[in-house]
This record gives sequence, C-alpha cells and structure tokens, in this order.
Amino acid sequence: MPSKPDFELFHVYCHHRDYRLCFALNEHFNYSLKRIEDFLEEEGKPELPTYAQFKYKDGIMHKEYFIIANRPLLKEVVANEGDLFPAEQPELLIPELPKVDYFFQLYGQFEEHELEEIADELSLIPVVIAVQRADTSSLKSYMNLMH
Repeated sequence: MPSKPDFELFHVYCHHRDYRLCFALNEHFNYSLKRIEDFLEEEGKPELPTYAQFKYKDGIMHKEYFIIANRPLLKEVVANEGDLFPAEQPELLIPELPKVDYFFQLYGQFEEHELEEIADELSLIPVVIAVQRADTSSLKSYMNLMH
C-alpha cells in the first residue's frame, strides 16, 4: 500500500501570474513567501520542465508553506499537421489536474479547524477564483510534490 504524503494540499485556481498570487497571499496572511529554486530543477538537465516555487517558513510554529505552479516555466511549442498556428503544450506537474493552476502545500501539524479556516481565507483573496482541499492519498501523483 503506497504511503500517504506528509503534507496538506490545496488546489488553487488563479489565472494570475505566480508573483501576483504570492503577493496577495503575503498581504492576506502576513506571510513572507519568497521565490526559491524551481521545483524539479536539476543541475545539468535544462531539458526537464521546471515549475515556479515559493516558500514561507514559520519558525515559531514550525510550519512551512509552498506555492508550486502546475504549469512549467517553459512550454513546448508544437505545430501539428494541419494547424494554422503552433500551440503551447505545457507538461503539467500533475497531469490528472489540468485545471489546477497552483498547489498550496503545507508542512507541519495542522488541526482540522485550521485547515478549514485556511480554505475559507484563501477563497476571500480577490485573485483566487476557487480553492479546494485535496485528499493527498487520492492520487499517486501527489507523491511528486514531496520536498
């Protein structure tokens, strides 16, 4: 039986750029999300897709928060036969969730009421279209998000 990831996860639907979302989260939650090395970035392998990633660490509460983009920074442009124009084909981080723009990942000990409150607060942020809490054991692909 596969193990369950050791983090909490929210799907964030937001059509704004990653820095706009992080700015809004920083303002709303009084976080200090900062851009860190892109997710899945490996030295010497520039051909692999990478995904924008932001992190905030709360040293007092011993919790970490990540925003990870579901779409890669560089998209492959593909021209299929018969197409008038080439189209971008992003290689999604979690291909089963093509409509999810970002993942809000939380590490640490969270009570159920805290997670419900976070979901409610996320939905109040104007740049966020919708938010959904994810069951991290529902998709094997969620293991790809482990830090």
